[in-house]
Amino acid sequence: DNGSTDGTAEVAASYGARVVPCPEKKSVFYARQVGADAARGEIIAQADADSIYPPDWVSRIADLFATRPDAVAVTGRFVYKDPPIWAGLEYRLRKITNTLSQVLLGRPMIISGATFAFRRIDFIASNGYYGLTYAADQYGIATRLQQHGKVRYDDKLKVITSARSVEKPFSRIIFDFACHIGKWARYCSKCTLAGAGDFVTRSNSRRLTVPVSVMLIGFLVYGYVVPQSTAFGKVYSEAPTHEKLIALTFDDGPNEPYTSQILDILDQQGIKATFFLVGKNVLLYPSVAQRMVQDGHLIGNHTYSHIANHALTISDKDIALTQDVIQKTTGLTPHFYRPPHGKKSPWEIEELKRQQLIEVTWTVSANELRGSTALSIANKIAGSSDPGEIILLHDGYGTDHNIPQANKSLTVATLPLIIDQLKAKGYRFVTVSELLNIPAYNEH
Repeated sequence: DNGSTDGTAEVAASYGARVVPCPEKKSVFYARQVGADAARGEIIAQADADSIYPPDWVSRIADLFATRPDAVAVTGRFVYKDPPIWAGLEYRLRKITNTLSQVLLGRPMIISGATFAFRRIDFIASNGYYGLTYAADQYGIATRLQQHGKVRYDDKLKVITSARSVEKPFSRIIFDFACHIGKWARYCSKCTLAGAGDFVTRSNSRRLTVPVSVMLIGFLVYGYVVPQSTAFGKVYSEAPTHEKLIALTFDDGPNEPYTSQILDILDQQGIKATFFLVGKNVLLYPSVAQRMVQDGHLIGNHTYSHIANHALTISDKDIALTQDVIQKTTGLTPHFYRPPHGKKSPWEIEELKRQQLIEVTWTVSANELRGSTALSIANKIAGSSDPGEIILLHDGYGTDHNIPQANKSLTVATLPLIIDQLKAKGYRFVTVSELLNIPAYNEH
């Protein structure tokens, strides 16, 4: 009891708990240390008074230690009782960070102090919480305990906790996050300096904190931003072939009159292409989507609203709604999906698997908004294309239709030049389905 005023100590005592008073210093870490010093069992479990624990919480912890003798500590996760709107994103980021750090660091990076247990003998040997300066009852103690064995993460060791610590204005949350990053940076700097002296002798977790953290962040950014990356799962951006096959793809349509003008050019040239459609745009121009199918082109899912960071906040309803809109409009259920801006996340790829969709990006982009002339864009595309590649062009601009960026006259002017130059090099144009040899549609 660290001087509580809400009756927690009295409630605990009424259930037969031994209450250890420690009012001398107000600190969560100090209170946890005093409690651990007074503990008599072989395993010490940390809990919070404002959290709800499942009936099998203690037995699950005991089983984890019994079945994993190399474990010095086990940790789980928490969910909010009354979650804020961004809670889902936080859960996912925590999970992917812990999964990756378990591989790279040998232990979870984000420890939940509300559901954390460790062996008493190793806690004493590591000097407990004494002298820890950064996230003492989470990252700090886990780092120390790792020197004596494995720190294990169990996704099913879940508790429900209060959201009171995050019930604040969003600006305050951003400020607190910035302060936390600052503390983390200072801690990493101190660790790097402390580890410099023994760099040539042996490895230690403190010294590796900075480079491993940089590698981890770099890996996450690469997987998220780079369209061709397969860091989070299977993504198709080209086909392994020496045949001179190439696929033209168009994003963000339908968008009139430009989509129809593109369809006219493709029809004149006898070429079949792939169009990744935005759900809202299909509702706006249903006849154009129907014409794509009638002309023999392939259509795919490009989300309903084309949100820039759709991969982070992905909703199963958004993808399913787009599938439904396209199916009702054209009679076909797409098998291919393209993320807005090529951004991906592990949970997005998992959701696509659940909905029987395949993620397709590209290897060559026209970048029409940055191009100066139709000829310069065509020269760039033709000069950088190889057999089996997927070319990205745009016949729209998200869900916007009356702004300068949605004017795709440049794309319309560039398309014939791209086709002529690639045909001159001996290329044959196919749909993504033909290129990858994967069915174009799912059964409804």
